[in-house]
Order: sequence, then C-alpha cells, then structure tokens
Amino acid sequence: MSISESSKVKHQFYPSIEDSYDEGIIISVIIDCFHGLEYIKQSIRSVLDQDYSNVELLLVNNGASEDIAAYLKTVHASNKNTSLITYEVNQFSWDDFEKTVPICWNAGLKHCKGEIVTHLSYDDMFSKNYASKMARLFEENPKCNTASPLPVCINEAGEIITSSDFLPLNNRQRYEEGKKVAIDYIKGSPQKMFCAPGEILAIRKSILLNYFGYGPGFDVFQILKYAIHGDIGFDPKAYVYWRRHALQTNRMGTAKGHINFKNEKKNIQKSNLINIWKNNFSLLEVELLEVFFKNRLKKLPISKARQMVGDKNLYGLLLVFINTAKECPELLIQSIFSAITYALSIILNKLKKG
Repeated sequence: MSISESSKVKHQFYPSIEDSYDEGIIISVIIDCFHGLEYIKQSIRSVLDQDYSNVELLLVNNGASEDIAAYLKTVHASNKNTSLITYEVNQFSWDDFEKTVPICWNAGLKHCKGEIVTHLSYDDMFSKNYASKMARLFEENPKCNTASPLPVCINEAGEIITSSDFLPLNNRQRYEEGKKVAIDYIKGSPQKMFCAPGEILAIRKSILLNYFGYGPGFDVFQILKYAIHGDIGFDPKAYVYWRRHALQTNRMGTAKGHINFKNEKKNIQKSNLINIWKNNFSLLEVELLEVFFKNRLKKLPISKARQMVGDKNLYGLLLVFINTAKECPELLIQSIFSAITYALSIILNKLKKG
C-alpha cells in the first residue's frame, strides 16, 4: 500500500497548535497508539524531552480507547510541533498484524515536516540525546541516508536488562556503505554489522517517498530496501530502549499459533526488492538475496514451533503445526522433528544439571 492508497483509509489530521523550529534538520517521529496507556506516556515523554529542539511528533490514534484518545488530545493541545492523526476504527488484524505499517505510518509520513523520519513503538523509548545524535550523523555526511542508535533492552518496568546486548552485533564504524551492511546481513552477519530487535532506522524522507513509503516487513526491509541508497550512520551513545513484555504483538501472535509464512511471502513479493537489487547490485548478490528470503521463509514455522516448546505451550504448538500444514505443508515434518529434538535437548540439559 502506497502513501496515496493509505490516504484513502478514513482518518482525521489535526496539525500542530504551534510550530517552533530552529535552523537545521527537523526529525519527525511517528508513534501509533492503540493500547498500553502507561507505556504510551513514557514513549511520548521520551520524544518531548529530547535535548534537540527540531523534533516533530506525529501521534496516531489508531482507534484507541477513550482514555488514550483523551490523553493524545491533551498532548497535542499542550505541546508545540505536535500533530495528531485519528482513526475511528483500529487498523489492525490478526490475519495481517503489520497492517498498521502501510496505513498509520504512511499517514504520518504524508503529513510530517521533517526531512528525517523515524517511527517509535508505543512501548519503546528514546534516550534524551537521540535526536541530536541522529541529526549530527546526517549533518556531517551528505551521503548518509539512514542512521540508527544502539538498541538497549528494558523490561516491563523500564529497567535495563542489559546495556550491551546489541553492541557486539552492531560492529560498524560511524559511517558504513549501506550496500556493504546489507550484504553482510543477508550472508548471516559474519561481520556482525547490523542487528536490531525491530524497526530502528531514521531515514531521509526523500528515500521513503522514492520507494512509496513504509510497507510491511519493515524490520528486514529497513536495511535491504532503504539503507542501500548511500551511507548508514551509527552512534552507539544514543539509545532506543526496546521493551520486552508479554503483550508484544509478535509474542501474542506466536501464542495464537501464527507462523506468518503466507504474509511474509506476500510482503517479499510486494516489496519489489529483487528488482530494486537488480538495479543496484551484481547478479551474484541478487542470488544471495533470493537465497536469504528462501531460508528466512523456511525458518519461520520451525522457529515458531521451537518457541512454543520453550514456552511449554502445547496448545500453541498444535496451532503452529496446523497453520504450517495450511500455509507450507512441505515444512510440516521438519517443524515437528525440530520441535521434538529441541524438547529433548531441554530435557537432557535439565538432567545434566540435576
């Protein structure tokens, strides 16, 4: 779904009550909200409290409850550089739980003023220096078209689980060629140049517009579709605090037995990535991308089955097998075998420790 198509989904746009920007790069942050009021408050506060003045906040009320809707209206009315987009109906479906990306994110992209755009999940937070660090990366290097902070994991209470989880897995300089990082990524990250638990990149608006805005599968496509056009910046002293909790959409989906095989396959086809790579990479590198996608799809039902075993969710495991039989029956036996061997390894490890 392109930006123009997302505009057809009924919504209301309320521009900022007051605009106040200094000279320099404007960074636009999109936050879509539906549930988790206390998390939303923390996420929004982390944007409003930035040590950089040129930050635009685009709030998206994605059919939220009355208390969340009222809070978003209050934030919009009492803060400069803050716009509000509202949907009466929640743009989400368990049959396609990335539906909000092309609809809500692209609505924010359409209305934003910044030349740099990023998305922050309702349950995550930025460090106070995030925007100033990202702005400097773009200012210092005109070839920098994407940039990221360091992910840091936090728990439900907002406490840091570990501050170094992702640092060894983001082994790159302040600037690297985006193509180089993408190639390392599809090769299985032998140089460990990029790793993130979700969407993380700040991207030049012009790049997003050139490729019809945000689309499903953004966690992967942020590197493979957008970062390849120029340099990717990295500042490990700026953080995005990524929260792990039981109500994360991907965890809830997995608990319901979703393997996401059919949607992932559809997203790959709709992304036009193979053709984009044909215009930017060698034939050998395009073949590497095709192998990457093939292996990624193959791992989906297997990883979901193993996760259900680890969570001791037998009903969820059964649902995974049922959905595997429906969406990719050729992988069913392998998924069952992997789940059994994983369960045996857990039992053996317990016996050794006991």
